[in-house]
Amino acid sequence: MSAKKREKKKEPEEGVEIESAVQEEEEVCPYCKGYGYVLSETGEAVPCECREGMLANLRLQEAHIPRKFAQKSLANFKGKDKIRKVLVEKAAEFIQNFRDNPEEHQGILMVGCTGSGKTHLALAILREIVVKGYTGLYYNVPELLNELRDTYNEPSEQIESDILNLAGEVGLLVLDDLGAERTSGWVRDRLFLIINRRYEALKPILVTTNLDWRELEEQVGERIVSRLYEMCPLVLEFPREDYRRQYVVREQKRRTKRK
Repeated sequence: MSAKKREKKKEPEEGVEIESAVQEEEEVCPYCKGYGYVLSETGEAVPCECREGMLANLRLQEAHIPRKFAQKSLANFKGKDKIRKVLVEKAAEFIQNFRDNPEEHQGILMVGCTGSGKTHLALAILREIVVKGYTGLYYNVPELLNELRDTYNEPSEQIESDILNLAGEVGLLVLDDLGAERTSGWVRDRLFLIINRRYEALKPILVTTNLDWRELEEQVGERIVSRLYEMCPLVLEFPREDYRRQYVVREQKRRTKRK
């Protein structure tokens, strides 16, 4: 029996969490009956078209993308100013040229104030990379450090080395809000372990921060910043305005006019 073409499923509408998309994929496929494989014309077992969608959704779940940002994309990155248009163009180029085993460093450092859209664009990039077939992982840095600290408590489902190994080996690592953590020798050591492992393996990294290079060096140390400077040849500077606050103000004015 030959593998039949399936109708292409519509992308989840904006605002629908990843979990909803996963539930759709969990419905039994009428072609492979849930086995993930169908028979070709020669009688050979070949992957069903539903299999890649299932694997992509699994990778998205494992990427730790917060529900609030589950449907963030380049297309719905708000703002029509020239700076944001350039940011989207550079992000699209990065996605197109991405490889998780490059011959030279390919990373991004996103710099901008709180609410400027760094996390949105970073997760839009991560989501596209994961859908392309690569593994990815998102961590807000203060939360990452809290998760590492929790491994010292008894009982703990994880050990510190598990988290460090995953962060060091995944295809694309996103470290959000670097420099927002409280500084200590322990903090710098853990961040260095992760970043240095990726540095030595030429693993891509995407970092967002509210700090400039000098401020970042004061916060996390010269060793980390020196490596990031080499690891992130692409530096994206965001407009120095709180777009999140502006959006809320505009929405409040629009609702007031309706009344």
